[in-house]
Amino acid sequence: MAGGYEKAITVESAIRNIAERRYLLPSIQRKFTWDMGQVCRLFDSVMQHYPVNSLMLWKVDSAEIRDGFRFYEFLTKYVERFAENNLDFDTKGHGEFYAVIDGQQRLTSLYIGLKGTYGVKKHRAWWPKAYDPAVLPPRTLYLNLAAPLDPERNDDQLIYDFQFLTSDGLAKKPTDSENLWFEVGQILQFPTVETDDEIVDHVMDYLDRLGHGRNQFARKTLSRLYFAIRREAILNYFVEESQDIGRVLDIFIRTNEGGTPLRFSDLLMSIMSANWEDARDRVDELVNLVRTEFGFSIDRDLVMKAAVMITDADVRFQARNFDASNVAKIREAWDDIRDSLVESFRMIASFGLNDASLRAKNPVLPIAYYLFHKGRDQGSGARGLFTTINKPIAHRDERTKMRQWLLMSLLRSVFGRAADSLLTSLRRVIRDHLDDADGFPLDEILAGYRGTARDLTFDDVFVDRLLVTQKDDPNCYSILALLQPDVDIQQILHADHLHPAADFGKGRLDEREFLIGNPELRAFYEDRENWNGVSNLWLLTESENTSKQDKPLKDWLEPRLGKTALDPLIPAGTSLDFVDYKDFIEKRRAFLKTKLEGLVGANTVVAAQVPLEPVDVD
Repeated sequence: MAGGYEKAITVESAIRNIAERRYLLPSIQRKFTWDMGQVCRLFDSVMQHYPVNSLMLWKVDSAEIRDGFRFYEFLTKYVERFAENNLDFDTKGHGEFYAVIDGQQRLTSLYIGLKGTYGVKKHRAWWPKAYDPAVLPPRTLYLNLAAPLDPERNDDQLIYDFQFLTSDGLAKKPTDSENLWFEVGQILQFPTVETDDEIVDHVMDYLDRLGHGRNQFARKTLSRLYFAIRREAILNYFVEESQDIGRVLDIFIRTNEGGTPLRFSDLLMSIMSANWEDARDRVDELVNLVRTEFGFSIDRDLVMKAAVMITDADVRFQARNFDASNVAKIREAWDDIRDSLVESFRMIASFGLNDASLRAKNPVLPIAYYLFHKGRDQGSGARGLFTTINKPIAHRDERTKMRQWLLMSLLRSVFGRAADSLLTSLRRVIRDHLDDADGFPLDEILAGYRGTARDLTFDDVFVDRLLVTQKDDPNCYSILALLQPDVDIQQILHADHLHPAADFGKGRLDEREFLIGNPELRAFYEDRENWNGVSNLWLLTESENTSKQDKPLKDWLEPRLGKTALDPLIPAGTSLDFVDYKDFIEKRRAFLKTKLEGLVGANTVVAAQVPLEPVDVD
């Protein structure tokens, strides 16, 4: 059942529902943010018959939701910095209640104005280390019944003089015909009467006792306050009855589009934090660590996704996946989840990738899952492979396979759509092969997705396109890293031209006699795909790149053949003379194509597997 609009209620009824805990706040709501001026303007609007926007309430009658998610009481005594958070309310065994999806700020303002206090720091006072009522005195909402606001000094078209006053502030108000300060919450203490005449009589009696019975503005204002709060049904509201929390979160996002933009993951973080107080701080700490130490720009979304994936929960961003039970598992395993992600990014940084070349972050999650679970033994307390993976000599084969998975998935862009389905099926493959002696199950992944939309293999057309990838393309490093396995040497590496880029400038080409009168060959040398693409690039260590600079390839490389740290991937017998560059690039391109197809091509021999279509988690 969806829901619908209900009969409007009075402010008094809403206040009673808040006091009786029939209106609560779900954990997705943020803090109360209205200042005292906004609260006073709301009360003035109510007094002036201005419409108050409709509320949206969620009728919660599911035991699963009551038990699995947190709800909070409304604030009563707000104190800046020291009492801004709503108190937790245990709904287990509680009677029928409604969670406020839209209207928190308005209802809290009305409640504080009628039943509570508002504490802010005194002007020029120092912030105390702990709450000090002398520095942050509680203020109660008052209304001056004696006189309206001066229109000459009021740009907001306010009529009624509402003010939050401390006890000292109230005592300092003048006692004259222009001042009669009425505590707004006292209107709830007036007798309940049936007719308008009875209200007027009671108001007159009250004002006569104070010596203001003849003040017409006072009579009208106090009567208006009574009607506005206690008699007029001015609060319209919609009740959502669906117990599908995903639908409710979507409604919450849409109803808050006019304010601070919300993302679904922000709401899930609120739910997660409700079940684990330190969740937001711990997640943000990890995000900042990965950014500052390794330079990878990750966000909360990725960390939260990793947490549910590693703990074998549903990887979708749905509220039920961040309920109390799942969050308890994440909290218990957090230190190892954190370290698995940190060591994954440490390893990826050692592969030479940076934030630009690691264009997608989802491919990291299967690696983190594997590092967390591989070698983990709950009985003995043994932790996962993440504790030693960055000792490259000990785990060279493991690192090679994980690097190959990472580079292939980036180049094939397999996470472009339906990432949750892919992560779920990848997790199943990894989990089924955790005990295999071969380590990270790359062959099983390759075989399982062959022939599907997630096929990681490279056909002829795709390889040809890779080989003309330009030096400044984010994919360039990944291609070269696949071609040069020795990239995993934990040194700074650079993609550099074999034949220097400077040799292909117009001035130098004009000096080449062998190009004069041969426009077709000249065009080949000028084509950037031929000299600035992968076919004329390789990875060099920083020191080698510095020594090479713009030296002709033949002069620089021949003395180093067999000695340089990285293989230049040039077929034997290929001329290094610039005059033979066309032959050089054609032979090297063919050589690289064969090598790429041998690594991940359609003819790669892998373990026989039944194709693994991603599971349907939609």
